[in-house]
Amino acid sequence: MSQAPVAITTVTTKADLDIFIRFAWEIYRNDPLWVPPLIPMQQEFLSRDKGPFFEFGDACYFLAKRGETVVGRISAHVSGLYEKYHDTETGFFGFFECENDRETAHALFDAAADWVRAKGKVKLHGPLSFSIYDEVGLLVQGFDSMPAMMQTHNPPYYEDLVTSWGFTKTFDWYAYRIVRKPGMDAVKMRKLRDSILSRANCRIQPIERKDFARRGPEIKELFNDIWSKNWGHIPLTDRQFQDIFVTLQPLVRPDLESMILEDDRIVAFCVVAPDMNRSVIKFNGRFGWLEKLRLVYDCRVRPLTYCRAIIMGVARSHQWKRLHHAIILNIFTNFLENHPTMVSCDCSLIPESLEQWNKTLLDYGGDRYKTFRLYDRAI
Repeated sequence: MSQAPVAITTVTTKADLDIFIRFAWEIYRNDPLWVPPLIPMQQEFLSRDKGPFFEFGDACYFLAKRGETVVGRISAHVSGLYEKYHDTETGFFGFFECENDRETAHALFDAAADWVRAKGKVKLHGPLSFSIYDEVGLLVQGFDSMPAMMQTHNPPYYEDLVTSWGFTKTFDWYAYRIVRKPGMDAVKMRKLRDSILSRANCRIQPIERKDFARRGPEIKELFNDIWSKNWGHIPLTDRQFQDIFVTLQPLVRPDLESMILEDDRIVAFCVVAPDMNRSVIKFNGRFGWLEKLRLVYDCRVRPLTYCRAIIMGVARSHQWKRLHHAIILNIFTNFLENHPTMVSCDCSLIPESLEQWNKTLLDYGGDRYKTFRLYDRAI
């Protein structure tokens, strides 16, 4: 990289935003595990006119340059919903990418800090791009495997760039990997699942597409209630729920989505999706009609090999009935009995504070294979 002084510029035009997005290719050009973002979707996500975050938040994007060469990027943002449910003192950074140079990184953090400070904030927190239900945290463990869909990925040296500016750990999120292991007994697991459900007077069934459309609002409200006591939770808006879950429905296989019912009331659910990253990595940012057709085929038709449990939860009224065990056992039995080509299922992101979920995943043979860390610093 050039040793010209670092200069920070603000993204103001569509051309600037395109440079902001495409800079990631410079950082990861020699990383075979990196999954390039789909450029049209990233453009919409970052757009103040179209992005769902901007219904309740504001953001500014910065580029770091040495001469005419871009060497880093960062976003600074504030969230009205975070302030409603948590505090009014915290601003955020995200979309951080940088050359391996502390000077460049510190200049980017200074720019983000200045922007949120001007909004009245006294703490900078991140990386969040933009919230905990988007891409969250800095990868600090698990660099040897491809990220699952909706996970971050970064070079190991980013941790030094972050901590050298004075950031300290706030919170960790874990990713677990469920793999087929010798001795796994699907019949035994299914009997244990059914025994748990019987004692709770509940039943489990797939979420059919017509049910998801009909019961979507119920699932959203249950999700927001379940997660309301967890660290950093901000209720999903209708638009966010639409973008995250409803948009995925054409790509999801019904047998991978399940709900636990007490009478006709949903008391627990799990949404598992084919891991789109296994296809998206081949698109190199493109997302035209050929890529869309390929994605549908890979997710809906091809034998299932990799997937991700995007979200799972148990109603607070039922959290001591071991229904989280039933959900995890259901994932295992489904793969063992119905998907012989399955290699692994990612279960993430699990907050470090959810001791029951972390223990249960480990007890049933899950492998904690990635850790994503959030940081903050007083400014």
